[in-house]
Amino acid sequence: RVRKKEPSTPTKIAFGLLISALSVLIMIAAVKIGNNGAEKVSAWWLVANYGIITIGELFLSPMGLSVVSKLSPVNITSLMMGGWFLSTSIGNKLSGVLASMWDTYDDKANFFWVNFALLMFATVLMFGLVKQLNKVMKEKGIN
Repeated sequence: RVRKKEPSTPTKIAFGLLISALSVLIMIAAVKIGNNGAEKVSAWWLVANYGIITIGELFLSPMGLSVVSKLSPVNITSLMMGGWFLSTSIGNKLSGVLASMWDTYDDKANFFWVNFALLMFATVLMFGLVKQLNKVMKEKGIN
C-alpha cells in the first residue's frame, strides 16, 4: 500500500459487493424502458449488466480467496479454500432458487429490486465487518 492509499482487502470485497448491487440497477432500468417486457430492449443492457457485475466479481472473488489463504492455519489452508468455493456454490444455488421465482413477479422490476436489496444487505454487512477484519489481518501481519 503505497502511502496507505490503497484500500484494504476487506474494503475491496465490500466495494465488490456494492458494484455488484449497482449492476442490478441496469436491469431495473432495462425493465422500465421495455415497459415490463411489453417492448423489446437492446441486448446492450444485458452486456452492460454483465460488464459491471464482472468488475464487482473481480473485486470480490480473488480478494476473498486471498484472505482465506492468508488467514487459514497452514495445515488446513486447502480445506479452507474449498470452503470458500463451497460458499460460492451455495450462493449460486440460492441465486437459482431466487431465479425460479421470476414468474411470480408481475412487475419484473420488483424481481431485480429484491436482488438489489439482498446485495445491499450483504454490502452493508460487509462494510460493518471491515474494521474488525482489518484488525484481525493487522494482528496476523497481513495487509
